[in-house]
Amino acid sequence: MESFLEIKSGYYNIGVAEEEINNTFRSFDDPVIKPLHLAASSPLRRVFVEKFKIGKKLISFNEFEQFIDDSGYMTESEKEGWGWVWEKAWLKKNNVSWKRPFGNSSDDFYKKGNFPVMQVSWNDAVEFTRWKSSKESVNYRLPYETEWEAFAYTLGIDSFIKVKTGTTSVVDDSFAFLEKISAAGEYQTGLVWEWTLDWYDGYSDKQKNRDFGNIYKVLRGGSLLSNDIQRTRDFRFRRCPTARSPYYGFRIVKLREQL
Repeated sequence: MESFLEIKSGYYNIGVAEEEINNTFRSFDDPVIKPLHLAASSPLRRVFVEKFKIGKKLISFNEFEQFIDDSGYMTESEKEGWGWVWEKAWLKKNNVSWKRPFGNSSDDFYKKGNFPVMQVSWNDAVEFTRWKSSKESVNYRLPYETEWEAFAYTLGIDSFIKVKTGTTSVVDDSFAFLEKISAAGEYQTGLVWEWTLDWYDGYSDKQKNRDFGNIYKVLRGGSLLSNDIQRTRDFRFRRCPTARSPYYGFRIVKLREQL
């Protein structure tokens, strides 16, 4: 079975109209999400996206393990000896990695199933695509934001302007998180935040945001720890390329068969 979904060439609506931002913000009460976070997804643009193929599933623990075994690569959490975890609050925890993303007994469950790989940074994900491209003589990379949004549009994932609340999260502990993932559907969206190639920058020169520029990389799609508004097709999340947690993963784009 083909493991990639082909997204057709064409014009796609990317982002959200500016006039919708304030209306959306007034409809929910999550103090974590601020108007500036929503404004980063405006203005609405009509963008032509070339045909591409994107992974139906997130890169798995087993696939990532093959990469590590073959290349000898050390992830950033392994090199630095720590990663972020959620235990009723965000904690910087020692001795977690893609092998042990939570640092508790749920890691044994994670290893037994073919779960999406977790605790991977943007840098780790890019190294995986380089290895896979070389190994198979096929051109792989992370998706651009526009590609991820075209993919989400194709799947029928809603815009955040249709979300009526901002406070709902699906899980708040690692066991519940893994149980929900094990029951997930074909495309695995909304399980973990997905790294994209892009820097977190404005869609327009008129936008002002101190976080814009070559500082943060963009993640899309939300996680099971996220609220409703984050698990939408146009919400943009940003973290440093070195950031990692159990709630960050990635899927890849396949461009052509031969390098």
